Amino acid sequence: MKRIIFSLFLLLGLLAGCSKEDLPSLPQLPDKLPDVSSLPSIPDALRKIPGMVEELGLPDLSKIADLPTLEDLPALQAPPGGIAYNGPTERKITVGERVPGADIMLTAVNDGKAEFQIGGLHSVRNLGDSLDFDGPWPGLNGTTYTLRLRIYYIGNGYVRAAGVNRLVINNIQPVQDNSAPAGFTIKFPFTAGAATGATIPGITYGYAGSDDHGGKVSGLPSSEYPYRKVGDSIEWTGHIRPDISATYSLRMLVYSNDHAQLGGIVTLAVPNP
Repeated sequence: MKRIIFSLFLLLGLLAGCSKEDLPSLPQLPDKLPDVSSLPSIPDALRKIPGMVEELGLPDLSKIADLPTLEDLPALQAPPGGIAYNGPTERKITVGERVPGADIMLTAVNDGKAEFQIGGLHSVRNLGDSLDFDGPWPGLNGTTYTLRLRIYYIGNGYVRAAGVNRLVINNIQPVQDNSAPAGFTIKFPFTAGAATGATIPGITYGYAGSDDHGGKVSGLPSSEYPYRKVGDSIEWTGHIRPDISATYSLRMLVYSNDHAQLGGIVTLAVPNP
């Protein structure tokens, strides 16, 4: 018993000796739905969908100033036959690791400064400094990956950075299947519109107008109920190209007899960077 009491006093003493600098306050994954209106780069149409931030796996970035937003990405129109995914991202990068999808490697952390190899060149970065990349995703032909990050924390052997990213994929050929995603997963918030008679971008389902039952989704198995009202879910799993698998977790946002808008989360599985 004396040994237990002594251990407790020792632990309390150690905790008392820690300064605020020793115990940094890092953004945490929310334990309840945060106010997504204050988070960067979440499309307005998605802000009322329950669980959006938790599904994206983002910490609460709302109190970090001057993070890049979608407006900091280059202007772009997806190429014919292609698709673009955009959204917020946050990364923990430890010494010896690359930023996924980029040619940026953290090589050391010394005296509160982070040392990187960027495109093969040495670079020292401080809090608030940028980490940018434009180029193909490693191992994926016909893609462009754009990354705009800022460092918001430098720790012991690692840094944390947050901002926005975009993946453009050329020559998509959606095929529905039930194969489990394999590779590195990356998640994006996603919104898309479809006119009556058109296919929903990136998947094999389409929109077939509306009646009293709701908006009608075409391309579903004949045994599946096709109607969706506002807020109802639409799930799709398959490959958007033979080398990229995807899971769409969408909801009906707006529908009429002429047009529907859908939104939610797209999870892509790409080659390990």
